[in-house]
Amino acid sequence: MVVSLFLTVAGCIDSGIDIEVLGDDGSGNDSGNDSDNGSGAVRTTSVTVGETGNVFTPPDIIVSADATVTFTWAAGTFHNVTFPAEVAEPSATQNTGTFEVLMPTVRGLYRYFCAVHLTAMSGSVLVE
Repeated sequence: MVVSLFLTVAGCIDSGIDIEVLGDDGSGNDSGNDSDNGSGAVRTTSVTVGETGNVFTPPDIIVSADATVTFTWAAGTFHNVTFPAEVAEPSATQNTGTFEVLMPTVRGLYRYFCAVHLTAMSGSVLVE
């Protein structure tokens, strides 16, 4: 099941974000795909923001349900972290500091991006 969300970015741009919800589809069969490791996703709860330009490092991570993911800014360019509204409010646009996100208990693939750089700077969190 894919749920499409549309957020207003910077007050004037519509940006679609998809959340792929994994788990029980009611049929008794697990509809999830736990083997997302082929995409290069890393099991961690720490992401660096802007360390080597307009990127999240690592961009794609795997965490347990209810995990807290910490985004830490490398000094430099201004960025933010924007998840779908039901996951977290966006971080402030900043060039230093940290931002913590308590991930949902619902298994799924949650995509995030920098509202300053849109899809050019994005990543995902797979909640298992």
